[in-house]
Amino acid sequence: MVRHTRAEADRTRTRVLEAALMAFAEGGVRGTTLDAVAARAGVTRGAVYWHFTDKAALVAELVESVRWPLDIGADVAAYEVHPQPLELLREQLCRQIEHCMADPWQSRAVKIVLRHGVWSELPLDAVARVEDALTETVWRLARVMTIAHRRYQLRAGLHPASAARCLHAVGIGILSEYASDLLAARRNALPLCLELFMVGASSAGVGGFNDAPPDRSASPDLHR
Repeated sequence: MVRHTRAEADRTRTRVLEAALMAFAEGGVRGTTLDAVAARAGVTRGAVYWHFTDKAALVAELVESVRWPLDIGADVAAYEVHPQPLELLREQLCRQIEHCMADPWQSRAVKIVLRHGVWSELPLDAVARVEDALTETVWRLARVMTIAHRRYQLRAGLHPASAARCLHAVGIGILSEYASDLLAARRNALPLCLELFMVGASSAGVGGFNDAPPDRSASPDLHR
């Protein structure tokens, strides 16, 4: 009997999370009440509060579930041995963004994070989690840019950390296009935007690979 009760509670919690995910993605966090979430989940308002103390706790759990599609992970060993790390990076980001947007849960969760006015809509704990994830993502992208810099494959004078921040901004723009539900934009923006960025960032994009010593003023300091 206890097992059955726990299973029922788990199912109710999942229904609430799914309903909240859809409601927040469509109407925003501020514009969606817990009553609306409960109605969409087919449960009582009390059932929502049984699992989540308030809206902030519910939003925080949804944000926690986001696998940020621009985060390439901590392991950059593959980039160290690849002859063209920027090309490998482009391929990985394309793949991750496509997988994210093909996953209904992840695509809606990302949409909540990217939604206009999100910083004023999300509770402070959720904002802190998002900001930490974005900072970590940029740092990891900068590690790959540093590898390219050491091989003179990064455009002369372009600092690895700056390149990483710019690439992350391009990625956010692409994700925003996906989240807009414009099907044509979703098909065309991803490969083209990343390709254009990589061409501009690489030494090959400005007249061939740079055989001269790198600009020491652009030494790879990931915290710059």
